Amino acid sequence: MPLEKVGLSIVSNKTKEIVGSFNSNIERICLTVNDIIRIHLNSYEDAQSSMVWSFYPEENDIVTEPFPVYIPADVIATTARSYVEYKNPGLSIRGWIEHVQYIFSIEEIDQISFGNETCKFNWISLKDAVGKFKIHALLFHSLCSLEFAQTALRHFSTVRCVTAFCPSFNDPSLYRNILLQNLDLLILGNNNMSLKIGLDDLLLMNSKEISIRSPALTDKMVNQFFMHWIKGSNSRLEIADFRFVNDQFVNKEIILRHLDCQEIVLDEVKADGENEEVPGYDIRRRDATVGTISFEQTDRGFYVHFQIFEKKRSKLEIQEGFLDL
Repeated sequence: MPLEKVGLSIVSNKTKEIVGSFNSNIERICLTVNDIIRIHLNSYEDAQSSMVWSFYPEENDIVTEPFPVYIPADVIATTARSYVEYKNPGLSIRGWIEHVQYIFSIEEIDQISFGNETCKFNWISLKDAVGKFKIHALLFHSLCSLEFAQTALRHFSTVRCVTAFCPSFNDPSLYRNILLQNLDLLILGNNNMSLKIGLDDLLLMNSKEISIRSPALTDKMVNQFFMHWIKGSNSRLEIADFRFVNDQFVNKEIILRHLDCQEIVLDEVKADGENEEVPGYDIRRRDATVGTISFEQTDRGFYVHFQIFEKKRSKLEIQEGFLDL
């Protein structure tokens, strides 16, 4: 059982090495930082193996906020079917992260999620606890303030992906420094937000992949975005998803107007695993880069997808060229 393996690994260095030698299907380590700190160990193939380790301080360790990251007193581990409570063997939060990274052979923290309006923990202490690790992504949930998110981004410089699902991000003019960052992925907007995105905000984005869900999106705005892309804007962009909400009527002809596009056929995989042929529309940027626009209508709304397939093929061709040397 997954919980028993981790429990065994903290008994001694010998048992740690034994557990580390086991084949594990744990593929992802995430943290949540709210009232307490939790480590989430996720398996994509076997949900029953996924675990959450929650770290609780002694009651007298917490006096006023923000407080330093504590040495846990009690550790509660849960899976979908199991619940185990341990006394902490003296490991710090940082020590626990290093421990699970070692026994599961995972080098980076995939994501840290924040859910409070302000950080309960002292930032210097929090950075000392988790900042030495390579952190891939930050997720800001509904209560997070913009100031809190900006502070987190300053402290964790290795972050390549940012997801904001909080109303404090409704006005992009207040965080254009984030739009301009060279991120791999930027996700903005969900059901709890009224994201007031505009064309100028979209054109400022410097991420490789963007996903925007906003009631302010219009078919004309998306058309203008593609017109600017053809002229050379958003040069790092490889994938874009525009998600229209509130049963908004979207005119595909307006989105494709004046784009000089070429219709193609795309093979897409449906939820049941079957392939389906859908129309796509190739547009060409002035530097000859080709991107493909496609459309999807679901019960959740109207989606416009965009992807540069040709750039990905050229990278593959380069790799194959090296193999031929």
